[in-house]
Amino acid sequence: MLRRILTAGAAVLVLAGCATSPGRTAASLNRHDPQYTSRDCRQARAAADRFSEETNGRRVIALAGNVVVPFAGTAAAAAMTGIRDDDRQALNRRVLAACVSDPLARKRVARR
Repeated sequence: MLRRILTAGAAVLVLAGCATSPGRTAASLNRHDPQYTSRDCRQARAAADRFSEETNGRRVIALAGNVVVPFAGTAAAAAMTGIRDDDRQALNRRVLAACVSDPLARKRVARR
C-alpha cells in the first residue's frame, strides 16, 4: 500500500513540471518574425517576463507540511503546481498567438 502511494506521489511530482516557463517561450521566439515587433507581442512578452514561478513558496509549504503530516506538504505543493500549470499554459498560448505569424505551421505543411 505504501509503495503505491509513493509511486503515485512520484508520478505527480514528475508530471507537475511539464509546462514550459513563459519566460523560456518568449526567449525562444524568432526575432525576425514580422509579428515579433507588434504591440500585442510586446505586451505578451512583458506579461511573460512578469510571470512569477513562485518556487520558493511551494518549497516552504512542502517542507512545513511534511513536518506536520508526512506527504501532506508534498501533495499541497503538487496541487499548487498543477494550478499554476494552467496559468503557465494559457500565457504560453497567448505569447505564441501574438508573436508567431503562423502558429500552426500551416504554410509549411506539404499538400498531397
